[in-house]
Amino acid sequence: MEFLPMENSKLDSMEWYRTKWFTGAVFILIFACLYWIYSYNLTFAQPPQSVHTWRQTNSLSMTQIYYQDRVPFAEPEIHNRISDDGLSGKRAGEFPIIYYLVAKIWTFTGQSEWIFRFLHYLLLMTGSFLLFRMVEKLTGNAIIAGFVGLLAMTSPMVIFYGPNFLPDAPSQAFVLIAWYFLHAFVQQKKMSALWLSALFFFLAISLKITAATSFIAIGGWVLLENIFLPSGKRIFNFRLRHYLPFVVAVGALVIWYAYVYYYTGIHKGSFSYMGIWPVWKMTAEQFHRITDTLDKIWFREFFWPPLQYTTLAIWLFLLTQWKKLPLFLCYMLVIMPLGLAGILALWFQVLEGHDYYLITQIQTLLVIWIVFFLYLKERKLTASRVVNIVLVMVLVTLVLNGQKRHSERYSGWMNEGYKLHFEALTTIQPFFAQWGISEKDLVISLPDPSINASLYYMNRKGYTDFASDFSKEETFVKRIAQGAKYLVVNDTTILSRPEVARFAKYPAGQYLNVKVFDLRPFSPENRND
Repeated sequence: MEFLPMENSKLDSMEWYRTKWFTGAVFILIFACLYWIYSYNLTFAQPPQSVHTWRQTNSLSMTQIYYQDRVPFAEPEIHNRISDDGLSGKRAGEFPIIYYLVAKIWTFTGQSEWIFRFLHYLLLMTGSFLLFRMVEKLTGNAIIAGFVGLLAMTSPMVIFYGPNFLPDAPSQAFVLIAWYFLHAFVQQKKMSALWLSALFFFLAISLKITAATSFIAIGGWVLLENIFLPSGKRIFNFRLRHYLPFVVAVGALVIWYAYVYYYTGIHKGSFSYMGIWPVWKMTAEQFHRITDTLDKIWFREFFWPPLQYTTLAIWLFLLTQWKKLPLFLCYMLVIMPLGLAGILALWFQVLEGHDYYLITQIQTLLVIWIVFFLYLKERKLTASRVVNIVLVMVLVTLVLNGQKRHSERYSGWMNEGYKLHFEALTTIQPFFAQWGISEKDLVISLPDPSINASLYYMNRKGYTDFASDFSKEETFVKRIAQGAKYLVVNDTTILSRPEVARFAKYPAGQYLNVKVFDLRPFSPENRND
């Protein structure tokens, strides 16, 4: 009689690798290994560079101003004086909670781009881990859960932009965290889970409004099931009090975006258009150019192309199996891709140079794969060793593809502009001190079509080509009258332009490819002409 308990105990001890703590530890270990596989140990300490330095430095500029100028949370600023007719950098856009938090951390550690990136990395890990836990509960298979949980971190876009200061990947991570707590409510019916889910949905959508896809989809289902389904067949089965956290979240979103319009309105300056860029307002030439860019570049940067084709095939297959799927899964299979299509239609114009807009739509791809694995589970296929081995091999392939794509972002044409012109600006500050240029002196930095890139690298407030037309002499005159004291030129070929040469008469210093000229002789009080 004692033999069977001993055998069962022995069997249990052999199944330790199936325990929650072990599968969680393995997942975290694999995610941690990505830090070295993707060379984050090297890139985290480097200045922002490569594709869309423009957007990276916008985030960093706001964080830097929070840190060094101690501006209030609700009064964000940037280096470029694009507001108040060139007299300030006050502007608002995404909810600046991460920027403000990083600035507060910097007060203890000192300014560190590594810390900013590592915080993003931790947010990505948290979102991925909680998605892993949720899928593990749904499927009962840790390998499938690991595949889904790590899938987003194999996207070249996420690998690059995720840690690099943009709000898109943290927004996506917050969506995954919100999913986890919503699923926890379905299991446990605790109000605290709903409040946490609503909080993270708020953070996700306040960082990036395009992240609202699943929030709208699930919200629509909650209303529909309460209207059309009997309580015994409902998934969420909300009572009146259950709506409160999400009503509060929506109210907070309305308040924040209304404040953004108010704040940018009174200061008359914004670096991000708050409306839409729809496909129907494009010319045929624009449409062809963007689709060509998507086909040749960004399609491969979203995910490994075979994975995208496979996802599409799986989605089409699942649509043919709708009678065999629960109603909620059928609904999500239709509504989420429709949401993706809507986002693409409304913001299609930005995809020419803003590939990172696709990051928040990874949630649609994840939904398709989750539904697929639930379909396989019902057919007792998820325990198959073949399925598990194939998933591991595919995941390894995706990681290696992501590693290759990530390394390419730091070499070749993607990083050429930084290496040739901007890199010297990242180490020029000590020379400014030698030349008598103080931290408070405003500069005109040319050429720079971005909002803050060169200004952030130098940590100097002032003006770039953005919002200032320096092809006209009168723009120089106006900015000098508003306090610009030095002209910083990172590409000396522009000195052949008459309107630039006119103000490049008094050299203040040179460092590598950068020439600096004194503009004070042209100030109103010093001009004789």
